[in-house]
Amino acid sequence: AVQFDQAFMFAYSLREKTHAARRMEDDVPKDVKKERLQHVIETFREEVQRKNDVEEIGKCRLVLVEGPAKKSTPEHPMSTGRTDTNKRVVFEDHVIHDGWHGKVAPT
Repeated sequence: AVQFDQAFMFAYSLREKTHAARRMEDDVPKDVKKERLQHVIETFREEVQRKNDVEEIGKCRLVLVEGPAKKSTPEHPMSTGRTDTNKRVVFEDHVIHDGWHGKVAPT
């Protein structure tokens, strides 16, 4: 089965010069479209999280550190980056050596 870590999801909107625009009426209210989209997004995220929990927890990955994470605070510094499989990760920031930062792996 094909599985994805990312997806671009949008609420339905009628597109000109399409079969649907010529033959169908857009009779679904915007609030219903928005609710359906939110449900699809939440379901997708839950499935990706479940898959990543099984495949990634406990694994050691090479990470290109991009900078401080949005949720980083002076009391709890966090960094964000991309793994060698292009997954975005957030992790505790530790100074390793002369300006190098990263997560120190337990030994």
